[in-house]
Amino acid sequence: MARSPASMSQQLWMSLLAVSAAMLALLGWSFLHLEPGTSSYAIGQVSAIIVGVTLVGSLLALLSGWKPF
Repeated sequence: MARSPASMSQQLWMSLLAVSAAMLALLGWSFLHLEPGTSSYAIGQVSAIIVGVTLVGSLLALLSGWKPF
């Protein structure tokens, strides 16, 4: 059975999901080199939360089929 081409919205959510996953992986790798208790570590934690929320949001939008465009 042939699949229909992805809509523009679906491509947007997949792209955002891929970028968020890559950024979260790189950020996770950087935690190996950060010292807990430093300002860099705190900024890393805040960034991880923001990227994690973006990842979950794009996953939910992709799974729900939401098409804002």
